[in-house]
Amino acid sequence: MKCPNCGKELKAGQLYCENCGYEIQIVPDYDPLDELLIGQDEPPEKPEPAKEPDSREAKRNRPREEAPETGGAEKKTGRFRKRWLLYSGGLLLCFAVFMFSYLFTTRDNNYSYQLRRGRALTGDGKYEEAIPYLERAQVLQAGMEGADTEPLEYLALAYAHTGENALAAATMESAIEMEEAARGDNYRLSELYQAYMEVLNQTGQTEQISRVIEECSYPDIRKELLPYRIEKPACSVQEGTYSYYLRLELSAEYGTIYYTLDGSMPTAESTPYEKPIELRDEGETLLSAVAVNEMGMVSDPLVLVYKLEFQEDD
Repeated sequence: MKCPNCGKELKAGQLYCENCGYEIQIVPDYDPLDELLIGQDEPPEKPEPAKEPDSREAKRNRPREEAPETGGAEKKTGRFRKRWLLYSGGLLLCFAVFMFSYLFTTRDNNYSYQLRRGRALTGDGKYEEAIPYLERAQVLQAGMEGADTEPLEYLALAYAHTGENALAAATMESAIEMEEAARGDNYRLSELYQAYMEVLNQTGQTEQISRVIEECSYPDIRKELLPYRIEKPACSVQEGTYSYYLRLELSAEYGTIYYTLDGSMPTAESTPYEKPIELRDEGETLLSAVAVNEMGMVSDPLVLVYKLEFQEDD
């Protein structure tokens, strides 16, 4: 230890410096109270947290930080929007189901819709698809005052194109009866009779035309229907086997006769009948004849087989 005043080296235990006489004060090097007071003045340092390993598993296991208070309001708003969208979507779905059911039920019981749909399908040539709509339309208007005959007219046409020939004719008769009961003798009744003639021609029931005309109770309409008259031709000689020449005379009260001798079906392009047909050659002949009236309607065919076998002289 050295003297603080002169710097001379002092011996252990000296209280005065031998060189300058400076009083030496012995102060302990360590004071526990100072350390205690220093510890109270400065807070202890916090240990640094250990770094977590930078891995996906550590990130997944890391607890989520709580969102600030403003985030709670945003979450509430989002939940409200979702609930409102779900509620609105449910209402729209219920409304759509209701409207579909309503329209389906209404269409099934709507005369105008059924007729319009059946008429459109008939115009497109979809006759089988049209029939249920037209039948439904007719059922819906049954018993209505001043009922419309249009469903029956289209229905007869659809039946005629689907091979329901007898049903087509009966439907036209029903249309005529309905119109007659509702409105009597007017232009519609005449049109219905003419449509009836066309249906009979289309379905190959021309033999009924004369009967329908005769049963019509309106003279003016009967006169209008006369050009529609048609009948199968008749022949003066019955079919069979003969040993002599034949002279065949054909007749038809209405229309022009056309015939063939080769078994083919005659048309308006075939040979017109103008004079008796003579058969002179041995063998078999197949005669076919039809009548075509002023309206271009073709009668049922007349078909006869003749066979000539001449006897040889002894």
